[in-house]
Amino acid sequence: MHRKHLKYWGDIALAVLVFGGAAVLLIGAAELPPPRFEPLGSAAVPRGLAAILIVLGLWVAVRAVLGMRADAPVASPEGTASHPLRSLGVLAALIAYVAALDLGQLPFLPMTALFLAASGTILSGGGWRPALVYGALGLALAGALSFIFSNFLYIEIG
Repeated sequence: MHRKHLKYWGDIALAVLVFGGAAVLLIGAAELPPPRFEPLGSAAVPRGLAAILIVLGLWVAVRAVLGMRADAPVASPEGTASHPLRSLGVLAALIAYVAALDLGQLPFLPMTALFLAASGTILSGGGWRPALVYGALGLALAGALSFIFSNFLYIEIG
């Protein structure tokens, strides 16, 4: 088996794990009581997350199968290869983010923007430009999530 085929099999295994996670969410959401007063109910978020996971898992699986069939080279840009220290850096950023929100009770909007800026900068290899791009993306994403949670799900998140 070629080395690049191992990457495709890894992607397929990841997709299977994502489908399993989505199944767990759907099973858990099925056990939640139906809504009484709120329009969407408590099962809306797990079902929505499961749908997103299924779509993204299908995307990864289809790309892996098409890549195996075409025997295409690995589609990662030069210089952005995986590095164990980058993974540890993102894990440390995630732990700091959760601690800031939970233990520090810091506001959601700036902490999410900071977390995404840090994660994107770590994964891209550093530099001011990725930090600014991912920071702006994080600010937009956090603002959109805050708007959706407060206006549609009636949940205030910091």
